[in-house]
Amino acid sequence: MPQVFDTPVLLLLFNRPAHTQVVLERLRGIQPSRVFVHCDGARAHKPGEAVQVAEVREAVAGIDWPCDIQTLYREENAGLREGVYGALNWFFSEVEFGIVIEDDCVPDPSFFAFCATLLNQYAQEEQVMHIGGSNLGAHLTQGMDESYFFSKFTFVWGWASWRRAWQKMSLNLDHFDQFIAQNGIEDLSSNIMVQAYFLEKLRTTKARENNSWAYAWSYSILKNKGVSIVPRQNLVQNTGIGTDDATHTVSDDPRARLKASAMSFPLVHPPSLQRPPGLDTKLFYAAQKSKIRLVFWYLLHKLKIR
Repeated sequence: MPQVFDTPVLLLLFNRPAHTQVVLERLRGIQPSRVFVHCDGARAHKPGEAVQVAEVREAVAGIDWPCDIQTLYREENAGLREGVYGALNWFFSEVEFGIVIEDDCVPDPSFFAFCATLLNQYAQEEQVMHIGGSNLGAHLTQGMDESYFFSKFTFVWGWASWRRAWQKMSLNLDHFDQFIAQNGIEDLSSNIMVQAYFLEKLRTTKARENNSWAYAWSYSILKNKGVSIVPRQNLVQNTGIGTDDATHTVSDDPRARLKASAMSFPLVHPPSLQRPPGLDTKLFYAAQKSKIRLVFWYLLHKLKIR
């Protein structure tokens, strides 16, 4: 790790001071020279949340290494979708590339060097739009010779990207009907059940029936024929899934809290941008829905739309 870590880092924070302290300790280990912080405002109907948000901001004020800190602190609550979208617009208006970490995403120290290396490696490669840090299917890939692989799935528990990619983000899933008509979802997986499940997630995002910015980002990458990078092993542990203070991911899933491990360097790069055959579908089973649960979902979904 270089003495001065010059890759900009954006922290997405809200109301969890204990989680924030852990992430700040990880940042202290690399001491990035540029730190951007977004913290949403407290929700008026949530007693005590204003105090929690204030404690999060106090923790940020305690950053004690030499760095340039820029903050976007909201007085009112913008919500996950609009808040994160606005934060990322702000971040990428200020920097050409950078790393994004949420308060409950605890990266292994090697995650930062991994992102910094690949941000440089693929800076001019338009098709590469996202560098992910998590891999919940690491048991499938840890024996690979290469340090990472390319995928159509986009994991946002610790990630990095470029302004050139984020400029293609469509929060409202523009041209969605055209995307469906052109069978754009087929690029995701050859499995029709996986296609149907993910397409339903995109439809509910388009209709604003969920509060996700991440599915809109996945759509933007699919629509633009982009690919994401997934590390051979899991580099980021999510510590917020299923906890009492979780805002959205309240259901517990032990798979989602897979521990992070260290990446070895120098990185071994894949010979091309080609995706390993069949791996995306296996990754879906590992990270989103098991094969059995997907079959049940698909059958129920078919019955509902008849």
